[in-house]
Amino acid sequence: MVEYRCPVCSKPVLPNFTFCKSCGARLSKDLFQKRKTSQARKEMHSSSMSPGSEVDESAEEIVLDQEIVHALSIKGRLIVIDQEMEEILEEIENLEERVKVGLIPKEDAKERVTELNRRFVEIRLDKKKIAKGSAQIPIFELMKKKDDSEDHLLKLEGLKKDKSISQKTYEKMKDEYKATISDSEKHITTEIIKMERWKDQLKKELGEKRELLETLFVRKSTGELSEKEYNEEKEELSEEIKNWEAAYEELKKTLRKLK
Repeated sequence: MVEYRCPVCSKPVLPNFTFCKSCGARLSKDLFQKRKTSQARKEMHSSSMSPGSEVDESAEEIVLDQEIVHALSIKGRLIVIDQEMEEILEEIENLEERVKVGLIPKEDAKERVTELNRRFVEIRLDKKKIAKGSAQIPIFELMKKKDDSEDHLLKLEGLKKDKSISQKTYEKMKDEYKATISDSEKHITTEIIKMERWKDQLKKELGEKRELLETLFVRKSTGELSEKEYNEEKEELSEEIKNWEAAYEELKKTLRKLK
């Protein structure tokens, strides 16, 4: 359940926010303390309510799983990095080949190759840093589990064909692998539905974040924000948008592959 909400637009906010990431409203310093006091009173009140009087939270707005968004953004950014690394290696190979056949002098290619090698090392280091923060995405674990069970089932059929196991053992293991496959497929379907909703929510919130960049510019231009405050907020929000864009693109790719 969301702990804190913006008093203007009611979107989720975190205690370290100076401005709402959705509408750009400035958040008062005592907002979160008031929310804690209010929550404590609510909990005291709910403890005296009858069992059938709980508030239904099922209609609450979709709250994106930040860990999944982060994992998707990392996966998307790593793919872009891998593509750039591949392009660098291809260019180096092309330059070396052109030198070999005499199309360009070795000295002319040397400076460019050195530059490309330096860039390759920088990108590889960035990749290691980014990859450290990666996390497993549930649907990929489920797909691996399903694929593994299908592979086990295929090998089991080979054992039966070679008469290496009894019919009883074959039937037992076949039922076990098929049950795992069926269970994985059900969970994969559930995850796909969930991810479709995340995709729509990501798109919506990305639009709001981009609008907020303009709002920050207006606040700086009108003097409400200092240049320093504006640059700090802009840098943080720009990085967030970059990550969410990567997550959104990776989520779309993943869903296309699964359909």
